[in-house]
Amino acid sequence: MRTDPLAWIAVGLGIAACCPAAAVGGVLVGMVSLLRIRKSDGLLGGTGVAWFGITLSLLIGAASLLVTERLQTAQSSNTLSDVRTAVEQTLAGGVDASAWWVPEAHAGLPDFQREVSALLAPVKVGATTQTDTQIGNPPIGRFRLILQTRSGDAIASVEALLITDWSTWLPGPRLRSMEIAMPRSTKEVSLEQAEAAKPTNVRFPRVDPREAGATLPSDG
Repeated sequence: MRTDPLAWIAVGLGIAACCPAAAVGGVLVGMVSLLRIRKSDGLLGGTGVAWFGITLSLLIGAASLLVTERLQTAQSSNTLSDVRTAVEQTLAGGVDASAWWVPEAHAGLPDFQREVSALLAPVKVGATTQTDTQIGNPPIGRFRLILQTRSGDAIASVEALLITDWSTWLPGPRLRSMEIAMPRSTKEVSLEQAEAAKPTNVRFPRVDPREAGATLPSDG
């Protein structure tokens, strides 16, 4: 009695089950092997091998999915934390070249910081969420941050390039643009004044980020 070759194929797929397609394939091939063995009238063996392939596929496949999910969660949390830190430093008056991708960072960022400080300071960065990811090389992430200011809550919309740090395999955001929608005044105004009022937005850089070039700012 010879062992069904599909049983060994199921084991091989089970070993490679860190790939979801291989995990599914290992289970399916193992089940087909069991049917072939059952219908062979004793000519084929390997029931234990086929079951081993199925079990291996399920265990390694499930473990791989769990690890992938936790890694994605860690990457997302790391990215949100980095974006929040970069925005906090920027609004506090710091200039970190490694946090910005646009070449205009050193030339125009201090003016933007002074403008925000005059309008809103002190500023505390609250909830940070990622609203969108644009696939590309590198990918572009868009983020929404709640800014707690003396005039009320403001909304910051941030666009960042997601650059992979190959030493950690985690994406490191490089801010590309920041736009802040100022809070509306809380004082009493007439209906006509309220309808005519528009939220004031401040933006950095002044040009569209797609026109700002793709060269990292220097420290000089």
